[in-house]
Amino acid sequence: MGTLPGEGFRDITRRLRIGWLWVERLRVRRALSAAEGELGWLGWEQVDFYDEQIVAEVEKVREYENTQASLMNTSAELSGRNVALDEELAGEKAKHDKAQDALAEERGRVAGQLEQAETRRRQKLEAVERFEKALEEMADQEKGLQAHSLDLMSVERVDLATRVEAREVSDALAQLPGERRLVLADKATAADEAARLEPGIAKLRAELRRIDGEASAASERLAEATRRVTGELLLLERERKKSDVHMSRIDRKKLKPYRQIGSCLADHGLAPLNQPEMLDKVFALREREAGLTQRLYDLRAACAAMDARVLVAFYVLLAAILFAVGVIGFECLRH
Repeated sequence: MGTLPGEGFRDITRRLRIGWLWVERLRVRRALSAAEGELGWLGWEQVDFYDEQIVAEVEKVREYENTQASLMNTSAELSGRNVALDEELAGEKAKHDKAQDALAEERGRVAGQLEQAETRRRQKLEAVERFEKALEEMADQEKGLQAHSLDLMSVERVDLATRVEAREVSDALAQLPGERRLVLADKATAADEAARLEPGIAKLRAELRRIDGEASAASERLAEATRRVTGELLLLERERKKSDVHMSRIDRKKLKPYRQIGSCLADHGLAPLNQPEMLDKVFALREREAGLTQRLYDLRAACAAMDARVLVAFYVLLAAILFAVGVIGFECLRH
């Protein structure tokens, strides 16, 4: 029993080393798989010796390469169509902006002319109102003069002042018809000028409606082109994603034949012409993987050679110690 702790801790140490070596070997195997795949990718066209399995793998690679070449051509066509659609949309926007600028310039000119015409018409109509007001005032003035004239004529004793005032009233009444004719003529002239402006104003308003209609139609054409091009771009994007997914799927499928070809090249000591150092890398990883496997085998053999009764006693003792420590720690926490 004196060797119990030492044997037990040595067993724990071995098992920890086994776990670490297992993880390390897994990492090396992944690196070896990647290196053999890269070796196969670099030298798959050099496998000219007869091996039915390798020839089949090479045919798979050729098939995958041809499929990917076709997909790349399709992707290039999609990219070209994408660029063409972008250029088409940019052209539509440029055409729209140019048309809108021209329409905005024309609208500004027509709107200015319409504002001037409406200002002149408004001035003429205001003049007509003033002339109507003046005629009303002249009518009131005439009624007042007539009433005053009657009052003067009813005076029994007419003196010089009365005669002079009556003469002035009579002259004023005599002047009113002429002044009324002048005001009526000015009113008619202003009304006629305002009426002559109406057709031009209506034409300018119609012109503005036409310009606004053309601007709206141009905007709708741009919106329609944008919807159409955007829809095609979305379809192209979906096709591109499908192509990319297919390419990725083929890349994953090529990993297995590449690795088998690379393993075959390494087995026969054939290095790729452009990167011969890849063969040395595969050899180094194989040697590393073999060393780790041997160390794992030795450690597992050492663990298996241990006296089972000694190990059982050690782990039971270790469990009892850990349980006791846990109980003591729990009691300490409670108090």
